[in-house]
Amino acid sequence: MFVGAHRKAVGVLVPVQVYEELRGERERGVDDAAGSLRAEGLEPSPVASGLADLFARGRITAGQMEAMLLAYHRAA
Repeated sequence: MFVGAHRKAVGVLVPVQVYEELRGERERGVDDAAGSLRAEGLEPSPVASGLADLFARGRITAGQMEAMLLAYHRAA
């Protein structure tokens, strides 16, 4: 079911099982990315780990995570 205003979808309601599957895919993607870094002898920064956790839990989008990481590293 889509949720929106003025005939524009801004959200979607999905069954819990579908949500859990999508969340699991995000979590696996985050784990794979961290594993790739560790295979290269690197560790994700605490900021990157925190943002990746927010992404994995569906609190932010991939685009938001990228923008926040870029802003953080440009300011440092």
